[in-house]
Amino acid sequence: MGSDKAALRMQGQPLVEQVAARLARQTTPVWLNLPQGSTIGAAHSHVSDTVPDRPGPLAGILAGLEAMEIRQPDASHLLTIPVDTPFFPDDLVRRLYEEAELEDIVVASSHDRLHPVVALWPATLKDDLADWLSPPHNRRVFDFINRHRYKAVHFDKMATSLGPIDPFFNINTPADLEQANRLTGVLWT
Repeated sequence: MGSDKAALRMQGQPLVEQVAARLARQTTPVWLNLPQGSTIGAAHSHVSDTVPDRPGPLAGILAGLEAMEIRQPDASHLLTIPVDTPFFPDDLVRRLYEEAELEDIVVASSHDRLHPVVALWPATLKDDLADWLSPPHNRRVFDFINRHRYKAVHFDKMATSLGPIDPFFNINTPADLEQANRLTGVLWT
């Protein structure tokens, strides 16, 4: 996209704020994985990567697990949703949590595709993930998930007046952002 996706505007509001508001209707607290000093998403707590150079989603997951250990030590799992996936289902948290067991990663799926960053991560994975990220070549989310037990929870496409859409529609291009703005008018009015 050529810019920070969190700051992209959908219907005039930063994408990160829309995703956080949708998530806050399902669970609290909501923490945003943003670079230190970021001013967007001010209504929510920020959690910055502890691995240098923002090496990808696993570093954000680790930052969340580390923050959870301090801020909510009794929590068993961390839910993650990428900022560029604004149409996740209203029952996402409930359905993933229904499948949660202490050691399993619970991953959302739709039409035969796993969405590895839309997941519940057991708190017990924090140290293993920190070790995994130590060498710079370990950055693929699927590679880390495949080292552990995981379950997939399937979600159907959502019916809209524009046709069925994947609930994990991902904004990667300017055309995707235009489509997301059209879908926002259909889904959230």
